[in-house]
Amino acid sequence: MQFFATAVLIFCCVTGVSAEPPSSNRKLQELKDADQSDREKGQRNIDWVALSKTDIDRQALVFNILRAGELRTDTDFYNAALVFQHGGTPETSRLAHALATVAYQMNNENKAAKWLSAASWDRLMMTLKRPQWYATQFTKPHGSDTFVLYDIDETVVSDETRKSMGARSVADARAHAEELSKK
Repeated sequence: MQFFATAVLIFCCVTGVSAEPPSSNRKLQELKDADQSDREKGQRNIDWVALSKTDIDRQALVFNILRAGELRTDTDFYNAALVFQHGGTPETSRLAHALATVAYQMNNENKAAKWLSAASWDRLMMTLKRPQWYATQFTKPHGSDTFVLYDIDETVVSDETRKSMGARSVADARAHAEELSKK
């Protein structure tokens, strides 16, 4: 896993040294902001089919930015990861995880990237129909309005490790699923 993240970093980073730190990519920020705006909390009537098509278009734009080597900061890697987090395929989940991991490795104080590294791993496990590790992913069983914590292998990492990644303990995640269902 570390090799893949390192390969992404080498592929994307610009060579050369500058006296000024690079600035974050504005277009990438706009794409991430649009991704998040489409999912604002409290929106109950999201057209998930339409949003899925928008996500695919947005991911293509982010992939072009990635391919052009225009990710320079931990914020860029985080923003790209968050857009790919909503891809729903093993490939987009792997890419989201690699990008989030690189973002966190570039700046270990980027708590959002640290959490996204855990959440993207869990999403990857979901797309592979395997149990998650960090208790970050919730689902609604078909035909239900109740959220549940997606299957979890509680033996892989400890609650202490989950919390260190910015995630909840398993018990807190189950309680959170109940809270989500009440909204």
